[in-house]
Amino acid sequence: MLREVFIIILLAILGSFYLGGCDKTSSDTETDEEVVVKTQAEYDAEAEAQITEENMEDELKKLEEAVDKEIGQE
Repeated sequence: MLREVFIIILLAILGSFYLGGCDKTSSDTETDEEVVVKTQAEYDAEAEAQITEENMEDELKKLEEAVDKEIGQE
């Protein structure tokens, strides 16, 4: 008897969590900002504008540091 009451209470609690979580819609979680997706050509043009012969070594060091930092976080 106690086991049945425990199961009923547990199911009621789980049901309330389920119903409470269903209140949100996908539009509630989205922000008002639009996501901008760049194409490969845009990335290439941006890189050509930012990386020159003079700063090539510095940019390479920045990339290596970023990769090392990401590896360290994993």
